Amino acid sequence: MKQGKSAQIKAFKHQNTKHKFRENKKLAPFDYNEFAGFLRARFFLTKNTAYQPAVFEAASFFLDDLIATMVQQNFSAFTSDERVIVNLNEAMQATLVQSTDRDWRYFVLLTPVLYDIQAFLAKEGQVSPRYGVQTTKFDPNFWKMIMRTVMAVNYFRFQGQDVAKLMSESSAIDDLQFKFLKQNGDADDFDLETIQEVFRGLTVTLPDLKNADAKPLTPALTAEQQEEEIAFGKRMVETFQKTSTAGVVSDQEMALLQALHQGLAEKLQADHHQWTASLIATFVKENLFDYWQPVFYSLDGLGGEITRYLQFLANKKAVTDFKKMEAGLTDVDHYLDVAALNKLLGQLTVDDVEELVKEK
Repeated sequence: MKQGKSAQIKAFKHQNTKHKFRENKKLAPFDYNEFAGFLRARFFLTKNTAYQPAVFEAASFFLDDLIATMVQQNFSAFTSDERVIVNLNEAMQATLVQSTDRDWRYFVLLTPVLYDIQAFLAKEGQVSPRYGVQTTKFDPNFWKMIMRTVMAVNYFRFQGQDVAKLMSESSAIDDLQFKFLKQNGDADDFDLETIQEVFRGLTVTLPDLKNADAKPLTPALTAEQQEEEIAFGKRMVETFQKTSTAGVVSDQEMALLQALHQGLAEKLQADHHQWTASLIATFVKENLFDYWQPVFYSLDGLGGEITRYLQFLANKKAVTDFKKMEAGLTDVDHYLDVAALNKLLGQLTVDDVEELVKEK
């Protein structure tokens, strides 16, 4: 489970204090959540006011995926006592290629921040006992070409085509990425109007969500029982916020959790005593956005907060078999985060995107 940013910032401040007592000592056993959370919190604290909210959220998702790729490519070194030297160019390219579940606007919004992310990780690596980076001079046109290619690959993937076969038998992907190019002197730009037209009507393909196959419970809840569940949810979510560390539970998270109570009651006929991982996963996949409108603020990690709320309810004896629910919700956090990001990106017009990527 990945925590939301507010919780990670709190953990970062505590960890930063501990680091003062670890200098020149043997590296502690590698903990991915601690390592990734530290970098995510550092990025948030140093960069969150540097960009427009939509751009920052795209950057935050990419950074999180990039950290995972860095560790995956160097797993044995990260889990040993040696300091890892990360080939950052390779990790960044792999991360973009693996971004198969993102709206096309995601890649365009990354253009003003990709260099900053590279510089951020390089700077952090200079003082980190855990890793350093190896990289080359940043070429914006090269990275835009990579992004155009990824968008082209995703276009065919969203249509259900065999991308590997397509690449071996034709030049369709390369032809399409050139179609997305608009040259501007020595600088390459995206032809946003063409990209929008090509993707018009296509739905981003998200990974399958396990257990998202529940049916509404019977007997159905009465109107009075539904109202009672909604009122109970409002009280519990407010208590959850009040009893948490100040600032950790955002208004956006509260709206999400209240939507969980209302939607499960109205769509799946379940009160909190009847909740299961399958019911929650089904609601997230099928009905969530009928009840909750996300905003560009700390989306990455938000889905993981559902599990933290369920733990809270379990402590209040309001849900049963928490461990079973937790085990069954392992994919929901990422699915929810990306689905919310894509929903918001999909609402941006070409004019919105052009304004967001303008050099200030």
